[in-house]
Amino acid sequence: MRKPTLLLGLTVLITAGASFAAANLLLRNVAPASRSVAAAPPPLPGGVALAEPSPKFVGETRVLAMEAIDATAWAPMNQALVQLARRFLDYPFKGFSLDGGPKEQLVLDLTNFDCLLFVEQLLALSNSRKVDTQDEGVERFTQHVRRLRYVDGEVDYCRRQHYFSRWAEAAERNGYVVNLTPFLPGASSRTVPLNFMSNHIKSYKPMQLARNRQCITELEKDLVVNQPYIPLAALPGVLPSLRSGDIFALVTKVPGLDVTHVGFLEKRDGVIDAIHAAEGAGVIRSENFAKYAGRVQDVIGVAIYRPRPNDGGKGSVAKPGG
Repeated sequence: MRKPTLLLGLTVLITAGASFAAANLLLRNVAPASRSVAAAPPPLPGGVALAEPSPKFVGETRVLAMEAIDATAWAPMNQALVQLARRFLDYPFKGFSLDGGPKEQLVLDLTNFDCLLFVEQLLALSNSRKVDTQDEGVERFTQHVRRLRYVDGEVDYCRRQHYFSRWAEAAERNGYVVNLTPFLPGASSRTVPLNFMSNHIKSYKPMQLARNRQCITELEKDLVVNQPYIPLAALPGVLPSLRSGDIFALVTKVPGLDVTHVGFLEKRDGVIDAIHAAEGAGVIRSENFAKYAGRVQDVIGVAIYRPRPNDGGKGSVAKPGG
């Protein structure tokens, strides 16, 4: 998963499986949970955004995006997400892939993934399908990724959504997902300070730049979120309410972190599996989601998000400086 949720040294136990999706729709029109909003980003040091102005398409990403959009053009969204996830099975895992250059850049990469880039980019693709031309689809894909990845679409390390809870809250506010977690049986909640990055500065290459280090440290001084989650013991009772295409997040007890792994769920004949990008394994399918989640180190529960159709990439996404 994108840093910091890809915890250095954390071993994610993986099991491969073979099960495909078809599900009954439950909780169709759930309203977003009412909860406190995380702290706003501090002003950027010097007011200068250190970013490359143009998106970067890695390798064959543009072609892969066009093919994926065409192949899933008319499927319902939840089915399209599972179809997209299957297309990328066995693709390699790559951590820290957004931190390669001296300046932040909008990177589009469908050639390898970490777990959050897998979820983020497939969610963007699923909202870029019903278009007149392939170029329009790629443009919408680009704008959806920008909107999901950055606060107000501003491409800057200090504006990147580094923690999954903040990423998901923004995605919910912008109409991409609904957080089902508080409405599911057995739901609990906790208050979590998010300060892993400022406590592990040496693990983050961009934070060796004083300007980035300053803005992240300032942000995390008072960064606390209220995190609903399903304890592992309650997870079996939740499974009947889930469907293919739902997003899962593994909630962790690691200090300073909220989540250590994310992916998509698929359901067939009442069995819930996961498709996700796993360190050391690439994009895989893990059988029996409840058992899989229970084997991952330091996990105390899960959070569940249901994707929603969103046409916000059609000319309404904030651009840097706009």
